[in-house]
Formats: sequence, C-alpha cells, structure tokens
Amino acid sequence: MSERALSPSRLATYATCPRLYDYSYDQDITAPDRTELYLNQGIIYHETIEDVCDATDSDDDAETIHERAMETFEVKWEQQSNRDDYASEAHQRYQRAENRAALEAFFDPDGGDGIDHARRSIATECWVECERDGRGLHGKVDNVLRTADGLHVIDYKRNTRGVLSSGTADYLADHLAGDAHEPKRVRNAFQTATYIEGVKNEPFYEPGMAVRFSFYGLLNHTSFESTPTGYSISARGYPRETTEIYEEYHDTIWTLIREAHDGITGRAYTPEPFGLISDEACPDCEYREMCADRLATEVRR
Repeated sequence: MSERALSPSRLATYATCPRLYDYSYDQDITAPDRTELYLNQGIIYHETIEDVCDATDSDDDAETIHERAMETFEVKWEQQSNRDDYASEAHQRYQRAENRAALEAFFDPDGGDGIDHARRSIATECWVECERDGRGLHGKVDNVLRTADGLHVIDYKRNTRGVLSSGTADYLADHLAGDAHEPKRVRNAFQTATYIEGVKNEPFYEPGMAVRFSFYGLLNHTSFESTPTGYSISARGYPRETTEIYEEYHDTIWTLIREAHDGITGRAYTPEPFGLISDEACPDCEYREMCADRLATEVRR
C-alpha cells in the first residue's frame, strides 16, 4: 500500500476546491462555528447498527433483533447526545424522536431492512485499502453483508438526497471536463470505488465473488403528525445502489481519482477552473472570508 493512501473524503474535498483541501488538511485550520449536531447523530445511528449487527446471529428472530436495536439506541443517545448542540430542549426531543423512528423502521420485525442486514452482516466498521497505479485509497466500511453470490457493502447515511444515481452519473464526466461542479456526486463515486475494490483485499473475499455497493438513507422519508398529547414521527429508509454506475463509468471515476490524488500528493492547490469553483463552492465555504484566491477576485472587481 502506498504511504500516501487517501480517503474518499479527502479526495472529495480536493474535488470541491484544491484550496479548501489546503486549508482543511495541509494547514489544518479550524473552521469557525462548526456544529457537532449531525455528527453526533450520525455516530448514534452508526454505533447502534454496528452493535446490533455484531451481537446478532443469522438465526436470531426478528423481535429479538428489534428489541436489541431499541435498547441500544437508548444507550447510544444518552452517551452521544449533547444538550448544548441544540437550540432548545424541544429541538433535542424532536431530533431524538426522529432518529428513534428511523431505527424503529429499519429494524421493524415485520420486514425492516435492518433485520436482514443484522443477520447477514459479516463485518462492521471494517477498514479497507486498495491501490491502483501507485495511488492508494483507504476507508472504513459501515457494514459488509454476505449474499447468495458474494458481498454487499453498505454505507449508512441520514438520507440519499443528492447522492449519485443513474440519472446524474453523466455529471461525473462533466466535472472531469470542467463543465460542471459536482463534488458531492464525485465523492460518492470515490466511495464506491474505494469500498468495492478495498473489500476485495479482505480475508472474507473469495475470487469470483460478486461485490455490490449501496448507500442506505435511514431518513429518506419522514412524516410528522400532531396528536392530542404532542406529535408522532414516522420514518422510512431505503438504499441507493451504485454498483452498475461504477461498472459503466469505471474509467471516468478512476481518472477523477487519479487527478485528485495527484493534485493532493503534488500539493497543487490553485483552484481550477476558478470561475466555476467560485460560483459553486465559494458561497458556502467556511473559509471564504480568509481565502486569498477569492479575495483577489474581489479586489480585481
């Protein structure tokens, strides 16, 4: 493995803007006003799923898995939820109800996907690595499921809005050509490549196995209903598989990986094409008020 193995997150930061990578990683500048709210919520549902899958045998009944999940959620919420992250106690209660509803649906004993995930899980929080043409990649896989013909790698997310799909995969080539700015979908492509190829280097992979990859949004659909005593929240999650996209756009994805990887290892941090990056990335960038590249354009104007 190359000494400079990079994660999909780092590659995607560079794809968003090379200068953003410079500030975030090489200079390690702490961005202002960083909230821990959704980070902690992500930890809660990731750790709940991990613990449930690790504790489940393939023949455990659905009710047992469901009860285990709800008990685990209560523990994780107490450990990870911080009152100071929320605008009010009401806000914290709502978020707790929403996250609980997501896991309730995921581990629904009457057909929730989480029941199957727990029974089929063979590895959680699995560190994987791969290398191609001297460019190393690494990342942590949330869950690996054993399937009838191979492995299915899962990355759990809050939702899959904006995630790479068959209808948006052409944007990868547009990003590569500099005709569009699609760092989020490019990141999804980086994750897909890293996890599909990385899991093939694990001991549980056998030659000839089919390897699939999906993002799974736990809160893809939520509904809110007022009740006489307050409110109720329901949630539904479902996957977005990107295996076929990886196969169809394989060369484009690996060209994007090579360009980002070489830019990072070569410390090439000048934003190009700057006009597109300035229009698409700068308005939401946490470093915009200190960025010399952006400020230079303001002076010229």
